[in-house]
Amino acid sequence: MSPSVIVIGGGVAGLSAAHELIERGFTVDVFEARPDFGGKARSQPVPDSGRGGRRDLPGEHGFRFYPRFYRHVIDTMERIPLPAGGVVADRLRGTTESAIAMIDEATWFRFHRRKVTRPFDVLETVELFFQELDFDAADVALFAAKLLQFFTSCDARRLGAYDDISWWQFLEGDMYSAKFQRQLRAVPRTMVAMDPQIGSARTIGAISMQLILDFASAGVSNDRTLGGPTSQAWFEPWLAYLRARGVRLHARQPISSFVLDGAYIRGVVLPDGSLATADHFVLATPVEVAARLISPQMAAADPQLERVRTARLDTLLSWMIGIQYFLYEDVPLVRGHTFYPDAPWGLTTISQAQFWRPSFGLFRRAYGDGSVGGVISVDVSEWNTPGDFVKKPARMCTPREIAHEVWEQLKAALNTGVPGEEVLRDELLHSWHLDDDLDYSRGVPPTNHNRLLVHPPGAWRTRPEAETRIPNLVLASDYVRTHTDLASMEGANEAARRAVNAILARTGSGARPAGVWPLAEPDGFEPWKRLDDRLYHGGRRHLFELLGIRRAAQAADIVRRFTEFTGIDRIDDLLDSVRASELIRALLAKLGIA
Repeated sequence: MSPSVIVIGGGVAGLSAAHELIERGFTVDVFEARPDFGGKARSQPVPDSGRGGRRDLPGEHGFRFYPRFYRHVIDTMERIPLPAGGVVADRLRGTTESAIAMIDEATWFRFHRRKVTRPFDVLETVELFFQELDFDAADVALFAAKLLQFFTSCDARRLGAYDDISWWQFLEGDMYSAKFQRQLRAVPRTMVAMDPQIGSARTIGAISMQLILDFASAGVSNDRTLGGPTSQAWFEPWLAYLRARGVRLHARQPISSFVLDGAYIRGVVLPDGSLATADHFVLATPVEVAARLISPQMAAADPQLERVRTARLDTLLSWMIGIQYFLYEDVPLVRGHTFYPDAPWGLTTISQAQFWRPSFGLFRRAYGDGSVGGVISVDVSEWNTPGDFVKKPARMCTPREIAHEVWEQLKAALNTGVPGEEVLRDELLHSWHLDDDLDYSRGVPPTNHNRLLVHPPGAWRTRPEAETRIPNLVLASDYVRTHTDLASMEGANEAARRAVNAILARTGSGARPAGVWPLAEPDGFEPWKRLDDRLYHGGRRHLFELLGIRRAAQAADIVRRFTEFTGIDRIDDLLDSVRASELIRALLAKLGIA
């Protein structure tokens, strides 16, 4: 008889775990507290808005964004069949451009990608990104040099030093002009929903590097979006596939507690008081739910469970909430995402209907009452700063006030004021949808039932591995330690794979482990990382800091000398090479590594 597994939580992590387990011969039950599966990523249809055979207007927690570095979730999509043939991954749509829209400048800029072929080309990519935004050259030079420093830092330094400081500290944020400081604070919020002044330099740096590499890659399939509402395009065929394979899905079934039998978990208590039992258990809920379910007895069995149970959630969780504006006529904006770094509420948008047409046809024929032609989906990542129009933080606003403020911020950034060139006009607005997980039943401020994990300095030490010391319990959620190290569907999917692999090892299964992949960075930085590893373990700072390098041109010149002037790629050969220039030999001698 195949081993049985209960998965607690039906979001991306729970469904990913069920997918990997059922394909390896396990018996799987998934228990989800909500009426729908998908967690944060699920669609939120606007009730009773569909007419004439059309689906309800598609609300969402936020828009879908699949960068180039997403591998785990894409691999899963490639294994979910569609009813008419093909797989869910076929519904991904590549973006060809992105844009930045500035309220203060009353204009916006489109950006296209540029291929990076050499390590120091990253600096040229950054300069290309900022060249039209009229920033001070000294600001850009310092920022680019710090980025190159991160790229050339070894993994040990990133974990041992950079995880204990904020991204702001690493970038030396106080050294920039006030105008550039605004961008440093805003960009991480709009792209990864993190405050650079309190987010770990290791986490924000690693993901920022991946996004820069996305921007600096050729092709149109690096930054992708989903070609339809998430539940329709992805979860409906996924759930159908899981059911067909034998997964039993139980909605509206919140778990109240675990029941232990000595060192093992015997079962979980269901809403009706009954006990559901299994051989193994996957806890795939958000961290705040996991903290409630982990009992003192469980925490006593494993220190990392105690850390989860007693975690200061106010320091680990933040808000990133979506709102959709349904328009009478489609407004495509750009063929990709638009960022609004000086918008007080940290906005990012995508005009979705242009990407949905290949899979589901014209928007007005597929959704609503036939009068809606498009939808702009907005992520709001800053909830504590007063708005420009309502003059209150988003957290202290009613839904209508939020909708008004965000709409006005978008108009201020996208409309140039030139007659006949208004992008957004009030008469285009049909209606809006604010994330259902904001609960206003007790008034303002609302309760947020779907907060986002962030990564303050030192958080890595407190986060658990997927495998616990309880012999039949594993963890699968975005707070688990992963290569991805980001609260995202990619992080959740990778965590689920790690949990499944732990079960495979514990059961002695001969099944192939679930694939787990590290983040990839350009090979050209490897010699530098090996050099930095020697410096770090020798108790020394990064080479740039030792030399006082604070400008991009200086940083690029040092990289060129090591990778081009000598013609040597391997750092060990370089250290012993008689062909190295006198400058480099003197430098190495000074550092004590010649």
